[in-house]
Amino acid sequence: MPLAVLAQEPSSNGKKIMYAMYTQDKITIDGELTEPAWQTAEPAKDFVQREPIEGAPASDSTEVRILYDGQNLYIGAYCHDRDPQKIVINDISRDFDNMGQGIFGVLLDTFNDKRTGYLFQTTPVGAQRDAQISDEGRSSNVNWDGVWYSEGRVQEDGYVVEIAIPFKTLRFSGERVQVWGVQFVRRIRHINELDYWIPMPRRFTLARSLPYVGELRGIENVEPGRNLYVKPYVLGGVQRLASRGEEVKAVGLAMLPSQPGDWGGEGAGVDLKYGITPSMTFDLTVNTDFSHVEADTQQVNLTRFPLFFPEKREFFLENSGLFQFGATQGNEALLFHSRTIGLADGQPIPILGGARLTGRAAGNYLGLLNIQTRSEGSVPATNFTATRLRRDILSNSNVGLIFLNRQSGQPNDHNRSFGADANLLFFRTNLRFSALAAKTLTPALHGNDWLGKVEGEWQSSLVRFLSSYLDVEKNFNPEMGFVRRPGRRTLNNEFELQPRPRPETRLASFVRDLSASIASRHILLPDGSTETKSPRPHFRVEFQDGGIFQSNYTQNFERLIRPFEIHREVVIPAGDYPFEGFSVSYTSDESKLLFGDLSYGWGDFYDGESTTLNLGVRFRPNYRLSTSIDYQRNEVDLPAGAFTIDLVGLRMDYSFNPRMFMNAFVQYSSDTNQVSSNIRFRLIHRPLSDIYIVYNEQRDPVLDKTDWSLTLKYTHLVNF
Repeated sequence: MPLAVLAQEPSSNGKKIMYAMYTQDKITIDGELTEPAWQTAEPAKDFVQREPIEGAPASDSTEVRILYDGQNLYIGAYCHDRDPQKIVINDISRDFDNMGQGIFGVLLDTFNDKRTGYLFQTTPVGAQRDAQISDEGRSSNVNWDGVWYSEGRVQEDGYVVEIAIPFKTLRFSGERVQVWGVQFVRRIRHINELDYWIPMPRRFTLARSLPYVGELRGIENVEPGRNLYVKPYVLGGVQRLASRGEEVKAVGLAMLPSQPGDWGGEGAGVDLKYGITPSMTFDLTVNTDFSHVEADTQQVNLTRFPLFFPEKREFFLENSGLFQFGATQGNEALLFHSRTIGLADGQPIPILGGARLTGRAAGNYLGLLNIQTRSEGSVPATNFTATRLRRDILSNSNVGLIFLNRQSGQPNDHNRSFGADANLLFFRTNLRFSALAAKTLTPALHGNDWLGKVEGEWQSSLVRFLSSYLDVEKNFNPEMGFVRRPGRRTLNNEFELQPRPRPETRLASFVRDLSASIASRHILLPDGSTETKSPRPHFRVEFQDGGIFQSNYTQNFERLIRPFEIHREVVIPAGDYPFEGFSVSYTSDESKLLFGDLSYGWGDFYDGESTTLNLGVRFRPNYRLSTSIDYQRNEVDLPAGAFTIDLVGLRMDYSFNPRMFMNAFVQYSSDTNQVSSNIRFRLIHRPLSDIYIVYNEQRDPVLDKTDWSLTLKYTHLVNF
């Protein structure tokens, strides 16, 4: 059968097939498909819309061809456009914003199991964004970075992108003949259209499209190589911590030791990655450094519970989906949260080193993590261990076990957690059911240390319903995790209708999606009495240009079993507090030169009143420069006192080219009366090899003290 037919006809299992063609020609990644080998590969085409009209033919055609040789997989896409002068290019930074501009992407399911994969996206000028997909697409790690190459070039009738992915960047089976899952996506942003090669329900994101991918055949006799990556780093700089009474001093390799051993190895380190098998990877890190990581975004806490901050450090983000335990919606109770390692109250704790083993074998996923930190101030040297085993069952389901251990050299200073979970999906993921049970062991706490959760969800194109029950006993204490409210039981229910206007109606000319939902949360104290109850009706409209309007109404009930100090010298007495609140918000079309978002909330607050204003404005005159300002104002008026908290964030991003960037992030909080600055310069001098220059400053105008540091970091990846 001719390849031209094979590329578009379904296989015996009903999937679309395309073939990769072997080539001995040298393929130059220049955004031009001029090599003769490209014409030997039949294209994947006939893309269909996911947005705005699900299932309709794409407005402009896209043709994708795939070649390969002994080292690389090559992907060439010709993205036709009847109005090429309107092609939107807004961001060329690494891991760019993919919602506000035109993009082309490929999803590779290299084990063809509908469970894991890799996502590579690029723009009409060749910028790069990649992600690691796991857990049947429910976990997407955008912070994963792989070695690959891309270029793009705008043409008279569209644009061309060319991609080369080394086989040693990917994990796949050792079979001589490979069969992979594959999906292609294209966003035509100036008409706000999203097209896919394989049709998929609009309720799923690209990462969740794994059950709907086509098949990529024709790849034979390829190997991922020895899969050995060695990435050493060196750093040096100067700092002054005035808040600690320190003067200016050198750090890292810039230090001059007064006696042997003073350096402590803090100015150099190495990361090593070795592919033990095609699907099992060993990572080693020595003197791990995160000085180049962007600072946390400040938050205002008007609750009596701790705030949740996400992980940003790349070592812990890679393969993080494997360590995810159960359904953790809302982050109310996480058995494992990697921010507990190497951080204490947001301040870094030096990491001596660690190792990680992750991968799969015979339907089993294995994750082993061990990290050793140094002592820092009152924090003793501590060892952290995480072990995760997960086994695939049925077509899209899994069961698993987890064990965690934190232990220092101090007497009785340890904490252990273990648990089991099951995640079951039926009817091509329309129905999901999950359950988990976990227990912690802490020397000072005995009994009442269990967590249990069950959750079910049904989702179709029109209706979504979710119900969950979470029971966290009062002594449940995962010191390698995060618990917002120990000693509570939580019942959560959500019901949502998602109608879509018919394309032929007048409403559909400016409205793309409507959503009406109601969510209720009921939290019980150990004695069975209600602590929190809050039904929340919600209405959402998405317009054809991508703008979004939302409105919320919340009817709250809060029971304070003890007084709550919400602000300095402002205490809310114990008692029962019914109150209600409203909010509205609007986000404009983010593909425009100037766009932003505005939200305003008002209503009762315990025995008083509160208002919250959020304003964000972003100005993007071209794809190199982006500036933004975010402002939040919280005004609270209570019988015990009134206060106002302002939070301001200023950000500037400049991309000299797709491999060199400058970022500046300045924050001010009136609550702490401090100004913090994080300025970073990054040069990717070769794939996954960087030069960073980072300046951090924290200024306290009241105390008239400023902490600052200037660091230079150099990394160099060597792969074999």
